[in-house]
Amino acid sequence: MNEDRPLLPDVGENRVDLLELARRGAELEGRFALAPMARLTPALSEPAGDAGVRWVLRAQLRRLPGGGTQPIAELEVEAELPLQCQRCLGTVRVPVVDRARFRLVEVEPELSDEELEAEEEALCADAPLDLRELVEDQLILALPLVPMHEHCPQPLAAPTREPAPSPFAALAQLKQR
Repeated sequence: MNEDRPLLPDVGENRVDLLELARRGAELEGRFALAPMARLTPALSEPAGDAGVRWVLRAQLRRLPGGGTQPIAELEVEAELPLQCQRCLGTVRVPVVDRARFRLVEVEPELSDEELEAEEEALCADAPLDLRELVEDQLILALPLVPMHEHCPQPLAAPTREPAPSPFAALAQLKQR
């Protein structure tokens, strides 16, 4: 292994050379604040404040059955996100725990049926990758489709609409004329 090459290249504080991490069989972990995640924050029901996401990135070389190796990476994210309950419209804190495995490739593969059915998603790692963006992507993909409290804290108010007039009642009035 080449110990002179840094794990976090000097191209930005969140950039990672995933192929080098895989060659080293390395694991990185840390925490990112939610507030700077511009694509995620519109989905939140309140400002993120000091909330953060804990992440763990493991990379290694997997031995292939026919010989050779395939670099892979696994990303785990864990956060508690303030989302809008779709039942009572209040804030519900949703724990998000997600794990994704990636097959690291140097060239983005064509989107074929075989690629769509692959167990692991191909992730192009030909250049240093922004780890914060990858974590944000995983959080967005892990958001529940319909966030709801199990039991809403406030009882739901019954609708107080008056029933719409029957169209047949209007016909009856026309017949009486």
